[in-house]
Amino acid sequence: MKRPSASQNASGARALFSQGLEFHQEGKLPEARALYRQILKLIPDQPDALHMLGVIEFQEKNFGEAISFISQAKKLRPNNHLIHFNLGNALRAAGSLEEAGDAFGNAVALSPDNQEALKNLGNTYKERNMMAEAIRCYDQLLEANPHHAFTLYNKSIALLTLGKLDEGWDLYEQRLLCDTSDAKDLAHTFHRFAPEWDGSPLDKPLLILPEQGLGDQIFYGAMLTDLQATGVESFVCLDERLQSLFSRSFPGLDFILPTELKSLEPAQQLFGAQIQIASLGQFFRRSASDLSRIPSPYLVANNELVARLRQQYRQDGSFICGLSWRSANPETGSAKSIKLDGLHPLLKLAGTKFINLQYGDTTEERRHIREQIGVDVAQVDGLDNQNDIDELAALITACDIVITVSNSTAHLAAALGKPTLVLLPHHTPLWYWHLDSKTSPWYPTVTLLRQDIAGDWAKPINDAANWLTSWEEANTKSNDH
Repeated sequence: MKRPSASQNASGARALFSQGLEFHQEGKLPEARALYRQILKLIPDQPDALHMLGVIEFQEKNFGEAISFISQAKKLRPNNHLIHFNLGNALRAAGSLEEAGDAFGNAVALSPDNQEALKNLGNTYKERNMMAEAIRCYDQLLEANPHHAFTLYNKSIALLTLGKLDEGWDLYEQRLLCDTSDAKDLAHTFHRFAPEWDGSPLDKPLLILPEQGLGDQIFYGAMLTDLQATGVESFVCLDERLQSLFSRSFPGLDFILPTELKSLEPAQQLFGAQIQIASLGQFFRRSASDLSRIPSPYLVANNELVARLRQQYRQDGSFICGLSWRSANPETGSAKSIKLDGLHPLLKLAGTKFINLQYGDTTEERRHIREQIGVDVAQVDGLDNQNDIDELAALITACDIVITVSNSTAHLAAALGKPTLVLLPHHTPLWYWHLDSKTSPWYPTVTLLRQDIAGDWAKPINDAANWLTSWEEANTKSNDH
């Protein structure tokens, strides 16, 4: 039987590839994959089929397979900018940021007008904590499109991370024009009640709208002190879980629940202006001197509940350490989270009573630790750490110290003025922890312990254990005197 000639194979491969692309564009990935694989049976080193198979694997989040296929295509077509671009996407998704940066850099070199490659190169630099390089990429993008909201927003994050607050806050307003996690907030569920506040005096109250997650609202809530100092009459709407705590902490402000606000009609014209809580930064957080005026603490727990919890957990004279080890953030939570049994160097310390501050169901994790190493991470009966924020604040205040990953518990403990160790990933996914520093300009009682290697928690956990040991020794001596 006569075998097909090379030209016949090439002709058949072109027809299969055309049909495969059509299926691919229609989202019929299994059908497209089957055709691309047929091509490789005819021509084993066909670069377009290898490339597209890699793209499908990327779309299905099989990043190792994607990198393998696209890398093979790159060897065959080293000057194809799209192959380098898609290789960069797969490497970035797999966490290989340095290699991803090289791939995006190659894509830009081969196609200088490839704005997506330049954007991804900038974002990869940002994820590698190389903010100056990221800003250079964003500035190149802005030369072509000076008003591109997403680029301006990305540049704002890089600037704020570097502590360049004056320029960073102004550009951060662009988040409101982007589909980003920073723009996904409760405010979008409300009507527009009044014009945006420009910082000027008002003849009617100012409405402050909630933004982002619970921890973010606690963080930005420090600026309510500055707002009070202006004398502007204000109504503050926050996540309803924060209502009791913030009402106690800011007795001169009026608070309104999201459900109450949704029932109001814009036609009532109750407010002179409105603003989202993070946007207060452009008025009150523009310099280092502004940060030096942040009060600590600025949140106040229920003293009666604090006293009862202290009496309950201080009976044997142990130091009380509150623990939180997970973040539920859908985009950055996995990078910020630790397994409870990963905290073994901390948990084995003698003379320390550990209290569960972690939100969500921790029953199995705590049971496992109790059985494996004999340590009980105590849970306050009846306390929902996710929803009973006022009671959680009292529990945190009853602790001597808090050790946590970067989540809402970190912000709550810091805002309450509690000595707090925050364990951070190598790439800091939140700009307000900045870079390298062990202290926070936003929270005087916070110590930042960072990974040296992405994904490796050994160093910050051991640092925390050593820090806690030294802290307990110092405080034991001071108590003895």
